[in-house]
Amino acid sequence: MNEIKIRAAMSTDVDNIAFIEEECFSTPWSRASIAGVISHAPWHLFVAECDGRVVGYGGVYLILDEGQISNIGVLGSYRSRGIGSAIVDAITKLCVREGCAKITLELRKSNDAARALYEKHGFVAVGERPNFYSNPSENAILMDKAL
Repeated sequence: MNEIKIRAAMSTDVDNIAFIEEECFSTPWSRASIAGVISHAPWHLFVAECDGRVVGYGGVYLILDEGQISNIGVLGSYRSRGIGSAIVDAITKLCVREGCAKITLELRKSNDAARALYEKHGFVAVGERPNFYSNPSENAILMDKAL
């Protein structure tokens, strides 16, 4: 595997991000939703490139002194290679640079891999949202990281 490159998403990345969304999530964002947040503050989307293609992405919404991670997705064939960690690092650096006091997120209670990734980066579980997700219905774990 070649080096992982993390960069800001551009409008030309919409189709690649949508493909990753469809592979990773049961209720993926539409192409129109993705296009609507690329390069539109307070949203920041990053893509991960490896082997000459976009293989992952992540988004964060900045509000006041907080960053809210929306999604992080990595193509199945590229998981467990540090790509998710590189995206979390890029989001964390952006939040620090923008003066955020913390980063928050929700994840499916059953998503042990994502929870392990976030815990590795200093996030802690702070609560639960009942029936937050649909398709299938599932509680969300709330996680925070103080900066």
